[in-house]
Amino acid sequence: MLHNHNNLWWRFFPRKELTQIYLSSALRSFGLSLISLFVPLYLYKELGFTLAQTLGFFIFYSVVFGIATPLAAKYCAHFGVKHSVMLSVPFYLLFILTLYLMPIFSTPLFIIATFLGMSLGFYWMGMHHIFHKASDLKHRGEEVGKRIGISILATVIGPLIGGFMIKYFGFAVVFLLCGGVLVLSTIVLFMSKEKHLKYHFSMRDVMDLHHWKNSLFFVSKGSRIITDGVVWPLFIFFILDDYFSLGIIGSIIGGLTGAVAWLSGKYSDHTDKRKIAQIATVFDSLGWIFRALVITPFHVFTTTIFSTFTQGIRDSPLSAIEYDKAKGDVTGYFVYKEMYLCLGRVLMLSFLLIANNFSSGLILQAVLNFATFLF
Repeated sequence: MLHNHNNLWWRFFPRKELTQIYLSSALRSFGLSLISLFVPLYLYKELGFTLAQTLGFFIFYSVVFGIATPLAAKYCAHFGVKHSVMLSVPFYLLFILTLYLMPIFSTPLFIIATFLGMSLGFYWMGMHHIFHKASDLKHRGEEVGKRIGISILATVIGPLIGGFMIKYFGFAVVFLLCGGVLVLSTIVLFMSKEKHLKYHFSMRDVMDLHHWKNSLFFVSKGSRIITDGVVWPLFIFFILDDYFSLGIIGSIIGGLTGAVAWLSGKYSDHTDKRKIAQIATVFDSLGWIFRALVITPFHVFTTTIFSTFTQGIRDSPLSAIEYDKAKGDVTGYFVYKEMYLCLGRVLMLSFLLIANNFSSGLILQAVLNFATFLF
């Protein structure tokens, strides 16, 4: 039982509320990992959309994500942060359903993108508040590392299972399994009662000069998220040309990044978080340059392994710093952060549409990474 302090798992997780967050995050990450790696390819290869249309889909979802973020903040203030996370699930299920039924009903891409953007906007606004309140400042590096590590480790077999199912059974089974796991992740989060907290929020908070110095870092992080989740899978699929091989790559990334992020987060509480992140950033940027040069499956695997180590070391201390900076007007800070993350996504995808070259996008990300030194 989780309530028993003598239980091995309870010793592993420091608090009940954090236990629920870790478990919920792990389940959600596993569910998303079954399908998220393959969504760009589903649009491009299975449904026959052009590359420009596929990238346009992710641009539109990013814009909706940014717009949904202040709406989610208002929702959190009135109904509670856990209910915001709960509301994200039906939006994601609608995204999955309409995506799967595209060959039958031909739902416009912008509507499908709207469901995805709304889901992520409501999820992250709620989760940021939940974790910020539950985590401890003195141990935040370790706790962030655990959350990232457990979530990523939960995705180790997700892409492998997803790739195998897609190859031999089609997308339908994967869509159903993903939806079921997402529902379960929300149930776990509600194992404890919602503590209704009032959050003041106004769009004027987003324009607070105090936050502006962090904007370039958030833009670079947003561009990295979309480069990792969309650009890189498309880029290497043209080399691997196989869903199962792509799933193996996703599993390698998950396993190594999760383990390294966990250890890096724990270590960062006892040293300078910024110094760790800055040193790792230099090597991480080299990793993006190496990725831009890959031409064989062997190159894909070796650059993936190198980049997962640098990313794992970098992510935990940076995420801990992000939560440490959430002081005073916490909601305004998180809205500001998510809106600039979305701006980074849009800028990267727009650049790729203009450049029409994935390698140049990977090199651009190597340069944008250095915004870490300004954070």
